[in-house]
Amino acid sequence: MGKKKPEEMAKQRDRFMSGAAALGHPAGTAGEVFDQMEKFAGYGFNKSHSAAYGLVSYQTAYLKTHYPVEFMAALLTSETSKPENVVKYIAECKELGISVEPPDVQVSGLQFTPHGEAIRFGLAAVKNVVATRSIRS
Repeated sequence: MGKKKPEEMAKQRDRFMSGAAALGHPAGTAGEVFDQMEKFAGYGFNKSHSAAYGLVSYQTAYLKTHYPVEFMAALLTSETSKPENVVKYIAECKELGISVEPPDVQVSGLQFTPHGEAIRFGLAAVKNVVATRSIRS
């Protein structure tokens, strides 16, 4: 179904309908079920995509559970260009009991960084600050 070849879909419909009839299911109901499956094929993931997304979800949940400060610092850094998301994830940090410390020109880097049990705000996320290479050695 994922390939959506019309001739193959017609063959599969015939096969499905005759199988449903052999099992005593009404033709109207079988047709509706096949139509729903056909519609799903337009947006459904195949097994390899589902397995990959499942693995990434598991790894993400593991990191967030066992390394919450580091995970949230990386997430905030990845959303630096979207202030509305930074605000949302800082609120999530608060819910998790993780403090987000204000930016400090003496301590902060460009990115959000773990700072003990807290996260130091990244300078690149400060409005109107242009991120360039660090000149510190």
